[in-house]
Amino acid sequence: MRIVFFINLKILLWDKILVFHMSMLIPGLEPLKTMFPEGIPRNSFIVIAGKSGSGKSVLLAKIVGSVLQLGEPVLYLALDDDPKTVALQLENLKIDVIEYVKKKQFFIVDGYSERIRDRDFKSHISVIAKVNPQNIEHVIETLLGIANEMGLESRGLIAIDSLNEFLCFYKTMDLAEHIKVIRANFSKAKNILTVATLHTSTPQARELLASIEHNVDGVIKAEKIWYTTQHKNKAVLWRAMVKKLKITRHNPDWVYYTFSAGDIEIVHPLQM
Repeated sequence: MRIVFFINLKILLWDKILVFHMSMLIPGLEPLKTMFPEGIPRNSFIVIAGKSGSGKSVLLAKIVGSVLQLGEPVLYLALDDDPKTVALQLENLKIDVIEYVKKKQFFIVDGYSERIRDRDFKSHISVIAKVNPQNIEHVIETLLGIANEMGLESRGLIAIDSLNEFLCFYKTMDLAEHIKVIRANFSKAKNILTVATLHTSTPQARELLASIEHNVDGVIKAEKIWYTTQHKNKAVLWRAMVKKLKITRHNPDWVYYTFSAGDIEIVHPLQM
């Protein structure tokens, strides 16, 4: 009886391992490959936090690119910039936005153009819906409706750039509750990886991060640093660190990198 129970237990555990593996997103682009060698759990809500110029948008773009390369869809909530600028930024990082739009893989929910008063303003071809960030409940319902229509479950990505726009209209603790709702409905109920950026240059943004850090599944810190080369010259590097990630192991160290012409090159600390 003990032997049979042990065998069944091993089979049960193996089944769980298989299911667990299938729920991981394996990034194909740097610096994510170095940061997440075992992959990212799909049912995660991750915040990329850092000051202006710290490389948050590059990290988000690389996650977007990794998902698109897998043939899965991306729903991008654009709040900080207009869709044309978002598309251009992605194109500059060697993501062929138009091609992915044609494949029905890349969609932008436009939360920026509410500000534009020109009636003749033409939006980007990738825009699937427009929302007003002053009404976060409507934003969530719109994203849910599109996700349901697309059958976006256990696949794809929801990118939010950035949470700061909501801080213009909501108190910190109120926004923290809405973020819990987003995490519950997308990351947990639908098993969709959700990644949001947060600019931590203001006390209000840092307060928000402190209030949600224990609730979200992962936090990535991004920084830009200046250093002195062996030839006594000043040079700039970017670095990122996974401060927290539930369920799976990750690289706990700072990952240093440079990027130019859309390419990222990992830099070992000894090379600095």
